[in-house]
Amino acid sequence: MTMQVQIRPVARRLLLLTVFSTGLLLIGLTTSLHVGAQIQQFSSGSTGNDGALNITAPGVTYLDAKAMNIDPAGDNIFNFTTINVASGSILRISEVKVHGPVYFLATGDVVINGVIDLRGDDSPGPTASAAEQIPTYAGSGGYSGGLGGISGDQNHQALPGNGPGGGVPGDINVISVATGGSFTTNRFLVPLVGGSGGGGINDNGQFGSQGGAGGGALLIASSTTIRLDGGDGNNGRIYAYGGYGGGRGCGGSGGAVRLVANSIIGANYYGIHVAGQGGWGGCKSSGTNGLARLEANSLHFSLSGNVTGPGISSLPFALNLPTVPPPVITVFSINGVAINANPFSFPDTIINTGSPVPVVVKATNLPTGATVTLYLLSDTQPNQAIPVTLAGTTQASAGTVNVTFAPGGSRGFVKAAWATLGTQ
Repeated sequence: MTMQVQIRPVARRLLLLTVFSTGLLLIGLTTSLHVGAQIQQFSSGSTGNDGALNITAPGVTYLDAKAMNIDPAGDNIFNFTTINVASGSILRISEVKVHGPVYFLATGDVVINGVIDLRGDDSPGPTASAAEQIPTYAGSGGYSGGLGGISGDQNHQALPGNGPGGGVPGDINVISVATGGSFTTNRFLVPLVGGSGGGGINDNGQFGSQGGAGGGALLIASSTTIRLDGGDGNNGRIYAYGGYGGGRGCGGSGGAVRLVANSIIGANYYGIHVAGQGGWGGCKSSGTNGLARLEANSLHFSLSGNVTGPGISSLPFALNLPTVPPPVITVFSINGVAINANPFSFPDTIINTGSPVPVVVKATNLPTGATVTLYLLSDTQPNQAIPVTLAGTTQASAGTVNVTFAPGGSRGFVKAAWATLGTQ
């Protein structure tokens, strides 16, 4: 008997966000509100240690800290001197390469003549098998959509979207139940959290559409100027919109974009996109909009003309950067075989036994008390949700569970959930 197994090593951070009082957040304001007070110059706090970020190659370049030899601390806080994204160039910031919200700090100018892309993936639609159910990728800091299921088959039901505002799953034959993802953080974007994924759908005789993924979460801070100016309708943009639900799925919510500088200039219409996305007409709701927040002493950027989705502005206030790297949890090995980090390969390993085999899960920077679950989807046996107990420290922990895999292909992923307070 031969079984093919695919485990996706994907980081998930399902946060139950605590609502902050306005008074608490206003402690971080850097400017006085007294009439006639002198405006303070804003400093990003960048050390400049990561040098200049220059994205000039035509087409898509993924942000990959290891390949680019930047951010040695692995905390997603990038200390640049200047940032330049050339016209015709796209800097893709995705959970494929970077887990968690991204913070770009610059001592000098930030010029976006091309595109910074943190959008969530669209749903690929229904699939014939569980093994083909690949979770949609969010922009970094966002969350994936829920996987689809089979209508009338209680052993293969659709899953909710991921994230604190993950959408409700539904059925193709029952309209106005499934929902798109929701944007959950506050108007200050502290903590910085991206969009949540839409709910998955049960379909007739096949695995239904997955939900669209949420838009990502990005902070760009410059001690001088941030400029979005591509010269045409296809450049000079930041995309952080949710993924489309497809013909039979629900959309992901928009993400979070926070720009902070002494001067912010936007020359293009619709330069920042944080809108949620729709999908199948039977969904109860589309993905909700995210938020663009612009903080500057001098703002030349139309919130109504330059932002798709809601936008607000203010004088600069404290960045509230995280103090530890983002949590990451992965399936490390199956039956002693290390899992390939390439998410597009299948299978990761082949199991030639009907007996249980050990599956090792590892985590870094995962808060104490997090609930960890290993999900397995199979064509021939019921879906499994297997609890995993981790031992170790917050900085590094691991756990092993013995799993019996069904014949044929299986798709799996691991997910963690916890409550949080503050910027972590």
